[in-house]
Amino acid sequence: MGRKVINYILTGLGIIIFALSLTVYYQYRELWIARNFSDVDAAFQTQIKSLGLFEVEKEVKRKGFPFPQIRAEVKVKVPLSFSLDDLLKGVKERFSPPEFEVIRLEEENGREFYKIHLDIGKNKTLTHRITFWLKKAKIALLIDDFGYTDNGKLIKIFFEEINVPFTISIIPGTPFVREVAEKAHRKGKQILVHLPMQPAGEFKNSYRWIILKGMSKEKIRKTVKEAVESIPYAEGLNNHMGSLATTKKEIMEPLLQVLKEKKMFFVDSRTSPFSVGYSLARKMGVKSTFNCVFLDNKKEETYIEGQFKKLILEATEKGWAVGLAHSDIRTAFALKKIIEKCDRRKIEFVLCSEVLK
Repeated sequence: MGRKVINYILTGLGIIIFALSLTVYYQYRELWIARNFSDVDAAFQTQIKSLGLFEVEKEVKRKGFPFPQIRAEVKVKVPLSFSLDDLLKGVKERFSPPEFEVIRLEEENGREFYKIHLDIGKNKTLTHRITFWLKKAKIALLIDDFGYTDNGKLIKIFFEEINVPFTISIIPGTPFVREVAEKAHRKGKQILVHLPMQPAGEFKNSYRWIILKGMSKEKIRKTVKEAVESIPYAEGLNNHMGSLATTKKEIMEPLLQVLKEKKMFFVDSRTSPFSVGYSLARKMGVKSTFNCVFLDNKKEETYIEGQFKKLILEATEKGWAVGLAHSDIRTAFALKKIIEKCDRRKIEFVLCSEVLK
């Protein structure tokens, strides 16, 4: 009987010692994990600040059994003005041994976002999953004045060699409306009606459909409807000329009413700084946007390139911008070269319908 008691006691002591040892080891392991995470986190904070960036979101989670690992999911917003080449170089230089073990480093260039994914840790343990992300600026190119020619070279450059989304506008009543519309549609281009409207000062009226001062509301509505129906695949409308007409509420209101009925959108070409088109469209519930920069008032490559830089700056400041150019062979060549040099990690070319307000 005494031997059994002793065995029970020894077994009990063994269990207690094992439990205490396990507890001590668990606490030590917990402390090690926490210290490991803390060391990496402190170094991470220092390096982020040295890059000139700041966390936007940080969520710390515990995962795993029996010893849960501490892991931080971090998102760092990158300003559009930041040099992405410098960022990538800085990430590679700063997040490196001996302070960090880099488990993954890769780029992702998506449609709306550019991202750098960085997984780091220490002592063969992942502690931080970091995403540096930049929301791209949207640039909507609108190429006006199609319909006068079916020139093969011009069409080829715009519809085949400039390989980004953009919108074209066709002047109703011009000789090649249907041919251009069909080719543009096949190539995935968005089509607008480029409706002639009365400018300030004298002008030569040779248009089949045009909105003029003094027209009745019914005449304006009829003209807009006929012009819209003459352009295949048209999704919206922008003004051709119109530095006088777009400043008159009594002219723009019936025009916009037709677009509202047809569920079409309006792009204010902004041929006048006093245009009421965009603001009135928004008040009337018509989806709308406006031209931010005329790109080719001079058909010279250096001029167009300078204007394009202004367009990028505008898009960088507010997240989007519409640039207006014309269906000219010199413009086509210039835009092709400029677009090929653009940093597509920062810029996303979109249709006008993607920047509506």
